[in-house]
Amino acid sequence: MTEDIKVNEQFNEQDKKEQEEQKEQIDDQVNSSDQTSYESEAKEDVMQDEIEVIKSQLEEKNKECNEYLELLKRTKAEFDNFRKRTQREKEIIYDDGFADAIKNLLPVLDNLERAVDSTDERTAFYEGVEMTLKLFKDTLSKLGIEEIPAINEKFDPNYHNAVMHIEDENYGENVIVEVFQKGYKYKDKILRYSMVKVAN
Repeated sequence: MTEDIKVNEQFNEQDKKEQEEQKEQIDDQVNSSDQTSYESEAKEDVMQDEIEVIKSQLEEKNKECNEYLELLKRTKAEFDNFRKRTQREKEIIYDDGFADAIKNLLPVLDNLERAVDSTDERTAFYEGVEMTLKLFKDTLSKLGIEEIPAINEKFDPNYHNAVMHIEDENYGENVIVEVFQKGYKYKDKILRYSMVKVAN
C-alpha cells in the first residue's frame, strides 16, 4: 500500500510538473503574443509618425514647387513684356532715324521739282532731270513716303501749315488754293507739313 501511495505521489508529481510546464508554455505563449502585439503597436506608431513627417515634407515641397511655378510664370510674363517693349522701341528708333534721313532728302526733291517746273524746253538735260525726279519719287513711294494732298483740299492743321490767307468767292471756306512747299508723311508720322495758302 505504501508502494501504491509512492507511485501515486510520483504520478501526482509528474502531473504537477507537466501541468506546470504546460502552464509555463501557455504563459510564454501569452507573453509572446503580448510582446508581439506590443511590438506591432509600437511599429504602427512609428510608421504613423513617419507618415506624418513624410506628409509634412510633401506639403512643404508642394508649397515650394508652387512658389517656383508662380515665380516662373511672373518671369515669363515679364520677359514677354520686355521683348514686346524692346521690339516696339526698336521700331520707333528705326522709324525716327528713317524719318530724319528722309527729311534731309526732301530739299533735294524740291530742287529737282523746281528745275523741271522752271522750263518747258524739252532738252536732253531737261529729260534727264525729269527722269531723275520720277525715279526719286518712285523710290520714296516704295519706302512708304506719301505726299500730303493739298490743292483744293480742306485745310487740316494736322497736315497743313497756312502761311497766307485770301478772300475769294470762287473757292469754298478753308480751301487750299496754292501750295508753296509740298508736305510728306511716313506711316502716321509727318515728315514735313504742307506750306499752303488758304481761301476764305
